[in-house]
Amino acid sequence: AEAKTQKGVKNDRPGVLGAIGNTPLIELKSLSKATGCTILAKCEHLNPGGSVKDRAALWMVEKAERDGLLSPGGVICEGTGGNTGVGLALVAAAKGYQSVMAMPASIAQEKIDAMKIFGASVILTPSVPFTDRRHYFHTAKRAAAEKKNGFFPNQFDNEANYRSHL
Repeated sequence: AEAKTQKGVKNDRPGVLGAIGNTPLIELKSLSKATGCTILAKCEHLNPGGSVKDRAALWMVEKAERDGLLSPGGVICEGTGGNTGVGLALVAAAKGYQSVMAMPASIAQEKIDAMKIFGASVILTPSVPFTDRRHYFHTAKRAAAEKKNGFFPNQFDNEANYRSHL
């Protein structure tokens, strides 16, 4: 496989934030040959937090900043199954925000540890149906409402999450 760099992509974000989404494109030669066109794989696993969700986290936070929903001293509170929480904790730490991640207690310990490494407070919830107020989504939404300058990105219904993948 041959690595290709992205051209024409302006990324003037400081530090670790500049690495998000700026991952290599690798040509898949056998598929390119078989199809007669260049097939590239985007190596999103090489983002600083280890997944494509770093890009979504950055976009959601920057949109919230532009819209005045998140400002210095803010606390990002999200319900997560793992990768988005890692990305949000990473972005929060890089931008100087606090973060609180709510998730089912059944989540892999490695995901929990990664969020904590980036400074997130982690709330473990029981694995209950969405209709139960103890569900991680509702727990995160409540945490944001209870915090001064709390922000609930709501990754599941946040257009910036979707747009980050276009």
